[in-house]
Parts: sequence; C-alpha cells; structure tokens
Amino acid sequence: MTTSAEISHRLTRTTVRGWAVLVLNRAQYSSIVLAPFAFGIFLPFIREDLDLTALEVGILQGVWWVTWSATILPFGAWFSRFRPVPMVAISLALLVPFVFMQGFSTNFITLLASRLLLVLFYAVGAPSRPLLFQQWAAPGQYASVNAVGLSLHSLIMALAVSVSPLLIGALGSWRIAYHLQGGLMLTHLIVWMIVARESRAPIADLGDVLKINERPPFGAILRYPHGWYMGFAMFSLAATWTSIVTFLPTILLDDYGVSVSKSAPLMGFMYYALILGSLLGGFINRRVPNRRALLAVPVVMSAALAVLATMISQPALLAACLTGIGLAWVAVPAIEMLPFELPGILPREVAVISALSVTLFGLGFAIGPLFVGIAAQISGSAQTGLLMLTALTGLGSLAGVFYPRYRRSTLQPS
Repeated sequence: MTTSAEISHRLTRTTVRGWAVLVLNRAQYSSIVLAPFAFGIFLPFIREDLDLTALEVGILQGVWWVTWSATILPFGAWFSRFRPVPMVAISLALLVPFVFMQGFSTNFITLLASRLLLVLFYAVGAPSRPLLFQQWAAPGQYASVNAVGLSLHSLIMALAVSVSPLLIGALGSWRIAYHLQGGLMLTHLIVWMIVARESRAPIADLGDVLKINERPPFGAILRYPHGWYMGFAMFSLAATWTSIVTFLPTILLDDYGVSVSKSAPLMGFMYYALILGSLLGGFINRRVPNRRALLAVPVVMSAALAVLATMISQPALLAACLTGIGLAWVAVPAIEMLPFELPGILPREVAVISALSVTLFGLGFAIGPLFVGIAAQISGSAQTGLLMLTALTGLGSLAGVFYPRYRRSTLQPS
C-alpha cells in the first residue's frame, strides 16, 4: 500500500498550474460560503422582506452546517475513491442552480430548501480537496499553498462583508446579490474545466493509486483519534466565528443603534487580519512543533475576544477585538494540514480524517448560531445568547491539552 507521504515524495516543487488548481479550489469554497458567512449582513434585509423570527434565522444559518456535518464524513469515505478533478466539476454543476434559487425565495421554506440543496451538492466535491493536494502539490508546500488559499478567502470575505450593504442598496434588492453569486459560481465551473487538466497533473495516475490502496478508509477515524481532537478545536473556532458574523450586526443595530452600513466595515476586520496574517500558515506549521499548543491557543484567544466584542460598541475597540478573532485563525492552515503528517496514513484515509475534522468544524458553524438563536428566543436578547455561546467555546482548548502525541514522518508536509 502507498502511504500519503510516499505518493508525492518525489515532488519538491509545486508547479504554477498546481498552485492555480489548489488556490482556485479554495476560491470555490470561499465563493460558496458567501451564503452563510455574509448571511448576517444580508439578514436585516431578508428578515424584513420574509418576516423571519429569531429561531428561523438560527435554523437558516444552522441548516447549512448541519447538512454539511451530516454528509461530509460518509461522502469523504465514498467519494474519495473517485478522481478529484472531475468530482469537483460535477459538484459545481449540481450546485449552481440552487445558488440562484436563494434569490428567488419568497418564504422561509423555499430559502431553507435552496440552502440545504446547495450545501448538499457542494459536499459531494469537498472530499476531493485533500486528494488534490496529493495530486498537484509538493508535500513541503502543503501548508504554504493552503495559507495562500486562506488569505484569498479572507480577502473575498472582507470585500463581501464590507460592501454587501452598499451593493444591496445600489441594486435595490438582496435577491440580485444572490443572483450575482450564482453567476460567480457558474464562472468558477467554466474556469475549473479549463485550468484543472488531469493530464497536466504531476501525479496523473492518482486514480490508479486510489484503487490499489485497499485498507477500508473509514476505519481511520479509530486508527487516528487525532482527527477528533483537531475537529473539537475547529468546532470551537467555528461556533464562535459564525455566531459573531450572524448576530453581532443585529445586536449593534438593535441594542446600540449602529446601522448595518456602519457595522459591516467593522465586521470586515475579522477578515482583514487574515488577508496577510494567514500567509504565515506555512511558517507556523514549521515553527510550532508542539501540536497541542497549535490547537489550544487559538481557541482560547478567539473565545476571550468574542466575549469582549459582544459587550462593547465603541468602533475602535470593537475593531481591535474583531481583528484579534481573525488573527486567532492564522493557525487554521497549519491545523488543516495535520492529517497529512500522521504516520503511515493512506491517501483516502487523509480524506476521511480531514472529513472528520471538517464534520466537527461544520457542526460548530451549525450549532453556534442555532444555540444563540434559541437562547435569544428564550431570553429576548441575542447578546445573552452570544455571551453564553462564547463562554462555552473556550472549553474547546481542552482538545489541545489531550491531543495524542506521535512521531512525525520524515516526509510530513511543512
């Protein structure tokens, strides 16, 4: 059997096309998650148009990540048997109609259905990402490539969050903004089919390698418990982040009278910090050999600053807190690369362990706003819900405390 480290050990440099394929694949994710990440900015407009309750808001945000979490692990075990490039194309082709459908929604049910189907079809192609790394990138550059992708993601998110209210105002409708997103995803599909040419991949025979590695990949979740701890840390980071981006603009509007057009640029500070900061992902991967600290410190930092952010409205202080929350995510590119360095792990097992981590990551995104929505419905205060949530997410640092030690492979990515 060919391990993940062995499959691409002869690659010492990632080609220009390899960089393009992997960064483009990350940009596809960024364009898709505009739906949940920018939802908090769209929310005041959608809530007024569709007359949504606080609980419905939590469900709309939560269904994205619940669907993701329910599908990504079984999809990771099943779809990792197929060649990654065509699987990404199929996923994009299936989801594009439902991006447009969001803009045509006339009530809670249709908006809920469109978001559910959109993320379901995206999840079909998500397990391909770890395989794309093994097909297109040199192991020594995994974290660096991932860091560049997160930097691009942060730039896209910052622009989307900052200009969305202005865009909606200029277009006169939040629906048209969703239609523009649909056009963007259609463009992604076309560009992917042009750029991602398997015949040009450094490991063109990856499909054959996947077929001959017969050890059942799903068993990796027991063989490598590390994935659970990675996931718990990511769960905490995700729950804090998505709750802040969903409810903080509404809290600032309802409790402090800060308009969405003023709060949106402040929310962008969560992403501004990552535009350049995330480029340190490869450096952090190399310079923080203590993987326990790599998991624990960002969780504590994110939770503590989120508590402060829910209690202040002074622009400079709020911007500082949101910037700090963003900086906590500088470690994420390194955390996402941990499955590749586990000793003796096979290519499809990397996809499964990554899927396990992403499953818990998605649960964090789902449970965070759902928890806050329920707490807000009961207490009458979204601020109370956010404070309760961020106090709990700090416990995710225990994942770093108990992360199992191991000897890193000499072929592990840096």
